[in-house]
Amino acid sequence: MKKKQIALWLIPLILLLLLIPFIVPSPLSIAGAESVDLPRYEPVVLTNPNPEPVATEEVPWTNSSATREKALLGPHADAFTRNEQGIACGYQDGTIYVKMEERIIQNTRVIFTWVQIADPSQFRAQFTAPYPSEGALYATKLAERERAVLTMNGDYCVGIRQGVVIRNGIEYRRVEPDRYDQLIIDGDGNFHILRAPQLSDIDSYSGSILHSFIFGPALVIDGELVDIGTEHDYMPNSTFKKKAQRQILCQMDTLSYLIITTEGPEQSKDGGFSLYDAAQLAYDCGAKQAYTMDGGSSTWLVLGTDRISNSNGRNLRKITDIVYFVTAEPDPAGAKP
Repeated sequence: MKKKQIALWLIPLILLLLLIPFIVPSPLSIAGAESVDLPRYEPVVLTNPNPEPVATEEVPWTNSSATREKALLGPHADAFTRNEQGIACGYQDGTIYVKMEERIIQNTRVIFTWVQIADPSQFRAQFTAPYPSEGALYATKLAERERAVLTMNGDYCVGIRQGVVIRNGIEYRRVEPDRYDQLIIDGDGNFHILRAPQLSDIDSYSGSILHSFIFGPALVIDGELVDIGTEHDYMPNSTFKKKAQRQILCQMDTLSYLIITTEGPEQSKDGGFSLYDAAQLAYDCGAKQAYTMDGGSSTWLVLGTDRISNSNGRNLRKITDIVYFVTAEPDPAGAKP
């Protein structure tokens, strides 16, 4: 009788042991990613590594007496590399290098954009209209307006009422971040991510702040994968589990960045990434810091003035702000910006 009871007790234990490999996630838990060779970036030697900080000019906002700063220099026309369809896929001059690679993971087109700059002033951000207006434009128009080499969407801070908002060293808002994680980019271009901080935590930050963003959540901090919890741990309107277009901004090293842009179900059936898989992907790419920017139909990636993301052009949304990178040296061909 005892032997029979022991046998009955052992059966579920054995079944549980057999199921463990399927229950416990592997180090790379993204379905379909195990067979994908993730891109690795090797830094290049910029030929003009110590340029003067980016010079700017004051220009008026449309229908406003206010002004904003715009980079004086624009991309060099002959510095872009293009694919067979004539779409830009890379850029290099003496002060900035951009390399794009694509992979198909989870039936989803994922774009990895590596950016290396010579000076922190080349990392810029701008609103579409004077803050706090919710005026919006397509990112391709904003890229052309700001003379950007590379452009991505921002954090939609005009629609999110919490947190500290700083752009190009100018503070626009200082209120409690509530439960939002806050990304601070210092004057050297380094990322500092504060998880659900109080305003006092941001006030106590002693370094100079070039930009601060309020979206998130944080995905990787100091090289460690973050336990992002659930939507209810963060903000009720967040979509962690849903497959969607995602935009992840990462720092890889000093003045070296990675933008991970995923398409979604709008572009391919069953496509898109959950936030958990996006976090794992950023970590597996070796990000030191990784932070979620606005996504969904606001996901934009523009090289020069060529739209790279959202390949079928569906559900393109006008946006209220951008993050972008500019050159710090004149075009040797003498082209006007």
